[in-house]
Amino acid sequence: MSFILVVDDNFDNRNIIGQMLSFSGFKVELAADAHTAIKLARQHRPGLILMDLSMPGLDGWTATEYIKRDPELGQIPVVAVSGHVTRNDIERAHQAGCVEFLSKPIEYEHLISIARRYIQ
Repeated sequence: MSFILVVDDNFDNRNIIGQMLSFSGFKVELAADAHTAIKLARQHRPGLILMDLSMPGLDGWTATEYIKRDPELGQIPVVAVSGHVTRNDIERAHQAGCVEFLSKPIEYEHLISIARRYIQ
């Protein structure tokens, strides 16, 4: 089974999302920043990346653009996860290459529905 890479600089958010996914049977890896996420994606090829957008250093928009331009990583679906839910934020996430947008606070059923869409 492929795994889901959860990227969020907030310890609590990262772990809560990871626990919700694990509880539903998904294998999960966690990354606290975008640089670590890209490194893990290169090493282990996740089936899905849940990317926080607002992170210090390399933000999720830029990290997603990087992933989508990389020929080895570009096929991995990236779902934006953010509390920034303005129309501009959502459009920017899609322009960066995110396939979906998951707003915080996260609803368990919505998270699992999205995960099942991409991970068999």
